[in-house]
This record gives sequence, C-alpha cells and structure tokens, in this order.
Amino acid sequence: MTDTNNISIVTELYGNRGLCWNAVDGFQSFILIQKQTDIVIGDRVICNELVSDECTIEKIVAQDNSLKKMSANGRVQNIANNVTNAIMVLSSQPKPNFYLLDKLILIAELNACKVNIVINKCDLDHASLKDSLNYYEHLGYPVTIVSAKNDINKDDLLSILKGESSLLMGQSGVGKSTLINWLLQEETIKTNMLSQKNQRGRHTTTTTKLHIMYDDTYLFDTPGMENPYPNISDKHQIQEGFREMVSNRNECKYRDCLHINEPKCSVKDSMLSNESSERRHSHYVKIFETIS
Repeated sequence: MTDTNNISIVTELYGNRGLCWNAVDGFQSFILIQKQTDIVIGDRVICNELVSDECTIEKIVAQDNSLKKMSANGRVQNIANNVTNAIMVLSSQPKPNFYLLDKLILIAELNACKVNIVINKCDLDHASLKDSLNYYEHLGYPVTIVSAKNDINKDDLLSILKGESSLLMGQSGVGKSTLINWLLQEETIKTNMLSQKNQRGRHTTTTTKLHIMYDDTYLFDTPGMENPYPNISDKHQIQEGFREMVSNRNECKYRDCLHINEPKCSVKDSMLSNESSERRHSHYVKIFETIS
C-alpha cells in the first residue's frame, strides 16, 4: 500500500485471505498469518507493504464493539466489528417477532450502537405494526417506513445510513437481503471481489461482507442474524436494553433491584401498567431467564 500508516477496514474474508479498503488506496488483497485467524469483518487494520500483489496485516486496531451470534452447534461467533448503527427490520409479513426485536435492541445498546427501526414491505397493510412500534418511537427509536420492492422512501433509509457502519438485523423473511440489493443498485461506489488467485487455499467463505457505499458509509451484509448473542457478564446489564427501566431505576425502593417480581417495585409496576411496556417486561424476564 502507498502508506503503511493508513488504516483500512476489512470488507471480505476467504479462509486465510481477504480484502481491505481505505479511501486513499482503495481495495487491497491481504493474507493472514496464523496468529491473526480471529480477524473479523469490520476490523480496522494497518497493512505492510505489498508483496506479489498482496499485503500482510501489521496490526489490528482495537475494536469499538463486536456483535456476536450463536451457531447451530451452540458456539459463539463474532460476525461484525465496529458497528455504529443497528437497523432493526420488520414487516407485517411474516408476523413480527417482538421478542427478537427487544433482544436485538439489547445487543445494540450494549454495543453503544444507534438503533433505527425500519418497516419494510409498506405496500402491505402495516397499520397495526406501526401502532405497535409507536411505543418504541416514544422510547427514542426512530421508525422509518419503506418498500424495497416498490422503491418507496429510499432516500429516507439512505439518510439513516449516511456516515455510519450499519448492520441490518431481524427475523428471516422481512426482506433484509432485498433491502441491501435495493440500496446497492446505485449507491455503492466501491465494489471488488477476490480474484481466483486470491481464493486459493481454504475455501470456507464467511457469510458477512462489508459494502463501501461512500467514503464514510459502510453497510454490513450479514445473513443469519436470527440468533444473536448478548455478551453479558452481569445480569443487571440486561436492563441497558430497556430504556424505560434505565430512566426510572433510581426511583426504585430496592438497591440493585432486578425489577422482576419484587413487591412494590416501582419500575416493574410501571412497566406492567400498559400492554406495550408489559410485553417488553415479559421479554426482559425471558432474556434474564435464558442468560446463564
């Protein structure tokens, strides 16, 4: 690379090879040495000089956050690092999974990500879904309504992505891949693929890819985010995903209260006072019970 001090961002991984990008040098192929096998899409790296059209990674810059999921065999996997903007995608079909939504919001909050909610497929009747999400807007999570299929409100979605490293999250069937393809039709300014030469060796390709939309705007393509994993060391951290708890917990009569079944807990009682917050409280309890 022309300047070894330029920080690049990892956009693709293919076994022990990959691609990174920066605004000065564009895309560059790299090869990993054995001790760097834990590198993740979204990592910021400093590269050594080119050797035979490839560089090596001199240093992996400490990440701001790391989003994880649980694999089918129960193993925790890092899938994306340095995400700044979590886009929660819902639609009226399939039936919205609000438990998953609240779990994803928890993960985003724990990783200090912005949270935006997007209703896709707005050509379908979405009045009931929008009503259900009014409570989330009240909590401070903006809701944007789009249709990738019918090309509705694309600019609204692009404005949410601008200047961020965004990851679309949500249940299967809500149209995450369709949204990504829609956004990338005209807006992606940088595209590249590893050559056949650079795909030699191990051929296990990660499912995650990072698209460069503008010099300061990145979009993660991460299939399989239906089983996210909140990285929690203390169960009190679960409250960070529930803003209505955080804003009221100083009023609770109990020190270090869990707000689950404590008598006369004002935080719990407040959340049980209406349908939307009661549902959120039930999800809080469910998450609490499933975290070991």
